[in-house]
Amino acid sequence: MLLKDKIKQLRKDRGLTQASLGKLINKSSQVISNWERGYTSSINQDDIKRLANALNINISELLDDTDFNINNAINAQVENKPKDLIKLLEKEEYTLNGVLVNQEDKEKLKRIIEAAFWDAKEKNKRKK
Repeated sequence: MLLKDKIKQLRKDRGLTQASLGKLINKSSQVISNWERGYTSSINQDDIKRLANALNINISELLDDTDFNINNAINAQVENKPKDLIKLLEKEEYTLNGVLVNQEDKEKLKRIIEAAFWDAKEKNKRKK
């Protein structure tokens, strides 16, 4: 079973909503939703611990038979490689205020971000 499915199943088995689980671990319902949909590529070690505690299970029970690799999560926290924001916007599906962003809106967002970036670069040049 995938970790995203296991989180959802355990949450439902305990009669919790995404919002109530989020409150237990100090995360928003959107974060829980992203985990359950698999939109988050890795969940950090502290969040895994909080999840297990909130669901009243051992970490090993949460991670057994899942696609989750604790080493990958730790490495993701430690790794600090720059990411190309435009490439992320092109590849990933994401929501804005809970609404899935369509391709046309993604293009608009990319243009806005690029314009803001170049504007900031120009302002920084003037300061020097």
